[in-house]
Amino acid sequence: MKKSKIINYITQICLIVLFANINHAYAKEFTIGVEDISYYPLYDFSATNTNRPSYSKDLLTAFFEEHNYSYRFVALPIKRFNKWYTEKELDFKFPDNQKWRDDKQNKLNIIFSQSAIKLMAGSYVLASNAIYKRDDVKRLATIFGFSPTLWFDKIVTKEVELIEENSPLSIVKHVLYGNADATNIDSNVIRHNLKFLKNPQTIILNTNIKHQVFSYHLSSIKHPEIIKQFDEFLQNNSKLLLELKKKYDIIEDF
Repeated sequence: MKKSKIINYITQICLIVLFANINHAYAKEFTIGVEDISYYPLYDFSATNTNRPSYSKDLLTAFFEEHNYSYRFVALPIKRFNKWYTEKELDFKFPDNQKWRDDKQNKLNIIFSQSAIKLMAGSYVLASNAIYKRDDVKRLATIFGFSPTLWFDKIVTKEVELIEENSPLSIVKHVLYGNADATNIDSNVIRHNLKFLKNPQTIILNTNIKHQVFSYHLSSIKHPEIIKQFDEFLQNNSKLLLELKKKYDIIEDF
């Protein structure tokens, strides 16, 4: 056999092995870590039912199924959010954000996707309390396990009392009935839960208090190549993203 034919033959074998390994790697079932909470319409997962509809579920389902990947959602406790990658055999987390991380000491090489949705991190108060300044807030209501990063300084010094609940509806009630001066949960979640309450009062973003735009990202340690695919998916499916926001009545802040 001529030398050139031998080289071509070896090359073909190598390519076959390479693609076989790739197919084998992606034949596994990917695990996506999600928060064990109903935070509708943004996401709505529980340890006993991860099939509830939400923006996040529809978006991630569309991506993984477009690529014919086998996957499943794993609902995990929010309080251990920063330990999921070290305690669980996860392939991905959603939502994730570099600002939420508290595990720099672990030196985890976490890769984050582009923004899957932009939201507003801020302090939401009764419309009648729109004139509140930061020092007027003494009690902040939040989801049990959430990180109110814009309030850490006052929480540490005990200038602000943190009221934690597992239910967004309970948090909205705290604000409506004056048990909390403000909340940091998302405006879309607040608006959804206000529908269940017969209360004429409105909860709005307090623009006197520091607020900032942030994003939900898909993250991974093991699969940077799939994070890249997800970025391409987001770029190529702007119409789908708009349809999902309309479907779930989500107002994106940016």
